[in-house]
Amino acid sequence: MQSLLEEKSIQGDKSVKRELICERQGKSIYQSDKPDFAIQVLNSNGITEEGKHIPTNVVDALRNKISSYLFEYIEGFHIPTHFISKLSDVEMMVKRTEIIPLTVKVFNSVSGTLMKRFNVKEIIQTDFPIIEHYFNNGTRTNAWVNEYHVYALGFATPEEFKQINRIASKTNAVLRGLCDRRNLSVVDLHLEFGRYKNQVILIDEISPLNCHFLDVSNGNRAKRDKYSIDHENAEEALTELADRLMSKI
Repeated sequence: MQSLLEEKSIQGDKSVKRELICERQGKSIYQSDKPDFAIQVLNSNGITEEGKHIPTNVVDALRNKISSYLFEYIEGFHIPTHFISKLSDVEMMVKRTEIIPLTVKVFNSVSGTLMKRFNVKEIIQTDFPIIEHYFNNGTRTNAWVNEYHVYALGFATPEEFKQINRIASKTNAVLRGLCDRRNLSVVDLHLEFGRYKNQVILIDEISPLNCHFLDVSNGNRAKRDKYSIDHENAEEALTELADRLMSKI
């Protein structure tokens, strides 16, 4: 955690000082003028983990647009989140939470890294989602943990762990339903959680940064997998994804 005062432009050109709470995963969290709320600012700095340069402002704005819409959408299904409102292209007002140091990964098929881990030669569509838990230690090598680690190391209580899994499972089901009607597929989700007034809620963002979407309307397997922030045509692809997700069907 950091408690330095930094000069930032919040909501337009007006430059104000905000208390920097923390920085993580391509975003900075600042204290708002309300003690229970914070301002989440997306700032991927134009470089992905692979070192590729991307059009920062445009992609961050699309991340924020998609994430704001999806938070509002899933809250309609009584899934608790930290989302309050979209403030600007790259800013979101959120509830200030105590971060639970767990990343929950939900897989809807055995593909990618799972194929390598279990020595599977072909993609397997599973009848039930696979849920995995990782200790989020602030690095790129998060440790895979089970519920015994979670309880013994005090990451979450048994009741909180149940709530985390319940929210993750329901979020996955709701997003799959939304995507199915738009010829999209949710391959996997990487979800983060926090505590807000003794309640476990979904935090961070819901965007192509931590969710893997596919275009299943395209017969070309290579062209299906285009909705990522480091895609060569990221601006075009993410604009298309936002339009499809937000379309009225």
